[in-house]
Amino acid sequence: MPVFDSADDFAVARDNMVFGQLIPNRIRSAAVLKAMEAVPREPFLPERLKSRAYADETLAVGGRLFFSPQIFAALLEAADVGPDDFVLNLKADSGYTAAVLAQTARAVVALESDPDRAEAADRLLVSAEIDNVAVLRGTAEEGFPAQAPFDVVFIDGITPVVSDKIFQQLGQNGRMVFVEAKPGNSFGTAVKIVRKGDNYLKTALFSVDLSAFGRILAYKKFDFEAIS
Repeated sequence: MPVFDSADDFAVARDNMVFGQLIPNRIRSAAVLKAMEAVPREPFLPERLKSRAYADETLAVGGRLFFSPQIFAALLEAADVGPDDFVLNLKADSGYTAAVLAQTARAVVALESDPDRAEAADRLLVSAEIDNVAVLRGTAEEGFPAQAPFDVVFIDGITPVVSDKIFQQLGQNGRMVFVEAKPGNSFGTAVKIVRKGDNYLKTALFSVDLSAFGRILAYKKFDFEAIS
């Protein structure tokens, strides 16, 4: 396990992530690469996991998934977020996804149901001087209809089913991206949904290995780990 003694060490690891993981694995979007280069991952992880922030692995954090850089970048690329897009980030957790989305979107509404996670996310985004994200309390089932429609809906973690209320909050030609998995599944499927009129076109993008996270998929309750 690498030892990181300074911000420079993390910056080198972030460069290695982009050039050693993302580009060789066919992440082509310049906007995605630039955004992931711009936003450090380690502040959004608990202390014990900071040294693994740029490893090619999905991490379990407080009962949720922090996807590997490669999986996360592929989901971002599928969402195709542009500078005029208004984005809804569901299950925002500690705010990393919202911070990256903010690099390319006009504005991001980040919803988190857990008050401690929401507070941590808000604190980290303020510290990073990211001012086009609003962190709000809310659930992935209800979304945020008061600000709909959204050009992009990005759901963090794994999702067994998306509620009809979220579909209704997706604007015309809007994109919804998430990893679909049922409790107990060893694999999930990265999914993209595009709204065309009253139709929602669903595309399966790639498989996501979840075999190491059976406890999470069983929806057991865990204590939230403090983010520093």
